[in-house]
Amino acid sequence: MKYLVLLLKLGIFTALLMIRLGEWSIAGLYEHSKYRESFDYYIEVLASIALFLMFLDFVQFFTTWWYRRRKKLNAADNFVVGISHIYSLLLAIGLIVGILSLFRIDVRALFTSLSIIFAGIAILTKDYISNMINGMIITFSDELSIGDNVRIGQHRGKITDITLQNIHILNDDDDMIYVPNNLVLTSEVVNYTKRQIKRTSIDFDIDLRHLKTVEELERSLTEALTPFHEVIKPDSYYLRVAEVKKDSVSMKFQYILKKPNKDLERQIRRRTIRRLVEIISEREKIADKIPDLPDSPGHAVI
Repeated sequence: MKYLVLLLKLGIFTALLMIRLGEWSIAGLYEHSKYRESFDYYIEVLASIALFLMFLDFVQFFTTWWYRRRKKLNAADNFVVGISHIYSLLLAIGLIVGILSLFRIDVRALFTSLSIIFAGIAILTKDYISNMINGMIITFSDELSIGDNVRIGQHRGKITDITLQNIHILNDDDDMIYVPNNLVLTSEVVNYTKRQIKRTSIDFDIDLRHLKTVEELERSLTEALTPFHEVIKPDSYYLRVAEVKKDSVSMKFQYILKKPNKDLERQIRRRTIRRLVEIISEREKIADKIPDLPDSPGHAVI
């Protein structure tokens, strides 16, 4: 079906091209009409618009088809998304110029006479234009790709789409977050997918009063993940101290999955957090029974 549509478009494109070049003529349909000159003009303009749109469609189709065949891709990647963005921009420009031509407006003279107004519009929309430019830069770079697991500022999740204005991130709570492209280029970005070792990290803070030893906490968290030992690489568990604060410690519990799996990561993260809550609750009960310990409860931020 897709190839039939392509052949149909190719036939229409050839017919329009013949009309535009004057090889074919339909003037006989209105040869004696007093509006013949107007008909000729509008047919020429409409044929030009249709030729441009169909040529643009062919270029996009064959470029993406050749690229996917060369890379052996089934899903869209950054290059395909970038080509679609360029196609959309050229399509909008072509339609605007075509509509102006239908009203017999000299596009070059119009843009020249309205240059001051366009300069003011450019100033007012500089953030929008900057977002578009940054979106093109991100799209054609290899730093961020659709499907990557990233952290941009305070947001962490999987990139589901890259548009000319935003990067769409699906976080662990299945919330869709739209991060402006300008913010991406000015923020610290961590791409967990690009690193050679696909290590999953669970960050948390724990009160010093609830921590006996790092080894004991690491052993407790590792034992909590016993049901997942078959999907986690042996000896990849690691509890790292990221930062020591006055009353708490920032830690990272890390492990490596044998095969990347987003659902498994969520299950493991959920089980790890629940185990941390149990440990904190147990330590609170012990603290309440010992009179010389401070009465103020501790806390853990997960």
